[in-house]
Amino acid sequence: MSQENQFRTLVDYVEQKRPYICKNRDLFEIYEGELLKFIKKEIERQFSGQTRAEVASRAAPINVLKRIVDKLSRIYQEPPTRIIEYGSDVDKELLDSYEKSFRIDEIMNVGNEFFNLFKTTLVQPYVHKGIPKLRSIPSDRFVVYSDDPIDDMSMTHLIILEGKVKEVTGEIVEIYKVYTDDEFYIIDSKANLRTDFMAQQGNPNGVNIYGKIPFVYVNQSHNLLMPIQDSDTYALTILLPILLSDLNFCVKYQAFSILFGIDVDDENLQLSPNSFWRFKSEGNGEQKPQVGQIKPQCDIDQVLGLIQSEFAFWLNSRGIRTSAVGEVTTSNFSSGISKLIDEMDTYEITKKQIEYFTNAEKQLWNLVMHHMHPVWVNDKMVDTNALFSPTSEVNVRFLDLVPMVRRADLIKELKEEVAAGFTTRKRAIGSLNPKMTEDEVDVLFDEIEEERFGRAPQIQDNEEEDLDGQES
Repeated sequence: MSQENQFRTLVDYVEQKRPYICKNRDLFEIYEGELLKFIKKEIERQFSGQTRAEVASRAAPINVLKRIVDKLSRIYQEPPTRIIEYGSDVDKELLDSYEKSFRIDEIMNVGNEFFNLFKTTLVQPYVHKGIPKLRSIPSDRFVVYSDDPIDDMSMTHLIILEGKVKEVTGEIVEIYKVYTDDEFYIIDSKANLRTDFMAQQGNPNGVNIYGKIPFVYVNQSHNLLMPIQDSDTYALTILLPILLSDLNFCVKYQAFSILFGIDVDDENLQLSPNSFWRFKSEGNGEQKPQVGQIKPQCDIDQVLGLIQSEFAFWLNSRGIRTSAVGEVTTSNFSSGISKLIDEMDTYEITKKQIEYFTNAEKQLWNLVMHHMHPVWVNDKMVDTNALFSPTSEVNVRFLDLVPMVRRADLIKELKEEVAAGFTTRKRAIGSLNPKMTEDEVDVLFDEIEEERFGRAPQIQDNEEEDLDGQES
């Protein structure tokens, strides 16, 4: 394929993926807090005239998306351990330095959030003012492409969407940075090679100095290089506040009655609380004037129950188990929604994410240690001359996860095990407080025993053994 044809293929591919990019941009804006704009857009689509303005004025921009994504993205809440294998003390020191300068757990946690928001994430190591850094890039700012004849799930081209520029002719074009293992070049949306921008980047010849695409791409799909965005994520994120906005609209007119008159001078009717509607009856003109009252009725508790039921059903459809919260009323709706989110059981989903990000970090550290760091040292971009051993690699171990169990249920189970002699009180305390160190568990155990018996007990060695004499 000629270079010109390749550029045209990539530009056409970006345009083909434009709906995907736009959906991700909408999700990103909502996640960052710009929900009200999308609610009003939906209100404009559904209503007209005065009603549209009335509903929009009482829109309820309650954003559940961020809380759900945060709840799903917890594998970096307890930092994983990273151990150098097949390396030296110098390798360990370099790894420690990179972990600190990258702010690795913080940035990878952002990548984990994007992974749950977009189903993909892109991580980029780079150097800024002599300091190695790391960033996670939202999925509305890049496109991945493959021309691998054997494995179409293998990324061969990464296209970064750099935004639009205005040419001297006044024409607006979009700029794309394209990375392959061997090349780095810049093109525009007209499929022109932009040597002017490449010269500004200090790479007029379009060579990828790293010999590898300098990004790590993480993708949930095993079937598509760029996954199909879930339609329910955006739809339900908008639907829930729309239903609450509808309820606000109903409450406004339920709180104020509308007066009406029959055979009173006719005026334009106005939809507003405490307004007066005038009607005329058909007849011989002998009817007596009448005055009445319209009081709209809305079963608020039933509507709130519908909203919470749809929310819970949506979570369950995503593989997120939720606990029952009982009957929903105006007094417990807020706490009910919060309880649904707080008690979401994400164990199975989180366990799968560990597999994705263990592999992602393996790719990341191989990229940094053996492709990017040597270039940074050679070009004096970083303040060190030390290199990683050619055989060194990083083993990443995430914290073992435990399925979500209600504390009351866990206490009951552990109490029965202690009573049956299947475990000790000390081990039960450790199970109830998994984030405590062994020393902290010892201190708490001694405090409990001292409170019960007035003195700290002397722990015998055999107290830590099971019934068969084997350690738990």
